[in-house]
Amino acid sequence: MAEGEIDFANVLNSSFHSEELYNQLIRLCHPDRYAPDEEKMAIANDISTRVTESRHSVKALESLRSEAIEKLNIKL
Repeated sequence: MAEGEIDFANVLNSSFHSEELYNQLIRLCHPDRYAPDEEKMAIANDISTRVTESRHSVKALESLRSEAIEKLNIKL
């Protein structure tokens, strides 16, 4: 996709599916869930920050879900 083009499929998909995925990720990636492991807390903090920033994009949230599964060993 060229720079400046709008991904209408992502926009439409996000309209219907981003909130559920956002709620799931923000709950499972909360840094407090990984205390006292400082390394996992830092990873969770980074992921949850990016989840909040990407709240309305299913494509970005799906990418973050994959990262969370890999780095935090969570089950979704």
